[in-house]
Amino acid sequence: MSRARVFPSVQAFDLPDAGADVTSCYGQLLRFVRNRLKWQDEAADVVQDAYVRLAVTAQRSEVRNAAAFLHVATRNLVHDRQRAARVRHVPETNDTDIAEIPCPAPSAERVLIGRQRVAVLEEALRELPDKRRAALVLYRFDNLSHAQIAERLGISVSMVEKHIRFGLAHCRKRLEEMEGGPVAIDRQ
Repeated sequence: MSRARVFPSVQAFDLPDAGADVTSCYGQLLRFVRNRLKWQDEAADVVQDAYVRLAVTAQRSEVRNAAAFLHVATRNLVHDRQRAARVRHVPETNDTDIAEIPCPAPSAERVLIGRQRVAVLEEALRELPDKRRAALVLYRFDNLSHAQIAERLGISVSMVEKHIRFGLAHCRKRLEEMEGGPVAIDRQ
């Protein structure tokens, strides 16, 4: 088998003929790299870089065992790639791993349900009497205490508590009607 057929990009280099046909090492080196790197598309690049190192070194000095040189150079290049990936904090993953990473954004369905719930709650708030709506909004959105709301609205603390309780019950009822079951309205 000729060098050009086994490893076409090597033909531009004058590879040494040192006891072993270095082009026959290509498949073995490729398997070696694929077993150690998760990025399969980089395996051919690593092996080609090893052949380039061999060609450059052979021009400067005599290479006694080209096959051994290729194996050592390939192993060193694999270590270099793995070290570089750790330094860059890029985890070695393949396309399957990436496809399994869940998206942190809510699904389109969850966004739609959220928008529907907000619309129902806005309508429920509009249905409340003015003081009840004001007490509920001041409590839930402005985080005022019952005493602060009572002072602001000119009513008793007891009345504020009733307005909030009845306002929340009304909003919960509207959400249950929309969703067809019991709903919890948490304080956030």
